[in-house]
Amino acid sequence: MKVRDARREEKATSQLLLEPDLEATFQVVDAIRQSDVQPKTAVQAVRKKIVSDNPHVTMFALGVLEACVKNCGAPVHREIATREFMEFFRDQAKMRPDPVKEKVLELLQAWAHALRSEPNYKIIEDTYNLMKMEGFQFPHLKDSDAMFRCEKAPELQDGDHCVRCFVHFNLVQRKHNCRHCGDVFCQKCASKNSIIPKFGIEREVRVCDQCFDILRNP
Repeated sequence: MKVRDARREEKATSQLLLEPDLEATFQVVDAIRQSDVQPKTAVQAVRKKIVSDNPHVTMFALGVLEACVKNCGAPVHREIATREFMEFFRDQAKMRPDPVKEKVLELLQAWAHALRSEPNYKIIEDTYNLMKMEGFQFPHLKDSDAMFRCEKAPELQDGDHCVRCFVHFNLVQRKHNCRHCGDVFCQKCASKNSIIPKFGIEREVRVCDQCFDILRNP
């Protein structure tokens, strides 16, 4: 993993954080989607953070993994849909106390539900069913988890000007991507934040003014 990408992941899982750093998390997601870092490398790095003795670091790492699975598609799905990773996840559920255990069970259930129609990922559903037989109590399935496979977050676009007001970007006028449509905007045209349930994004992220209206008034 490149030094820059490693720093992003370190920032997203830092023990100094009081709450998840969503910007840093999505920088990791973007690095995978733009092929700046290989999915296998990213998942392995997150896995090392998951086994941290600090439960806060573990929870942040699980949050990064959750975002990657929801937003990076098949390249990341293939990395978690292995017997080795499923055994690792099952061991975490057995060994770790709440809230880590609860989060592991929540993620496993969401993946099993969302990827149940994909034969290549059957190991996830098999692990979920096995753990139910073993007596694990899984949490209520959230709507955002149940639907995150319905649509995939768009690729983030690049450009030298705002697609809405056409102002050119420079050191002062910075570019920003809308997480709903993927287009590039200036600060003025993408100044709002919103959750995006259909992409499994439950914390507010930057969106353009038009998408903000769409999301608030579907």
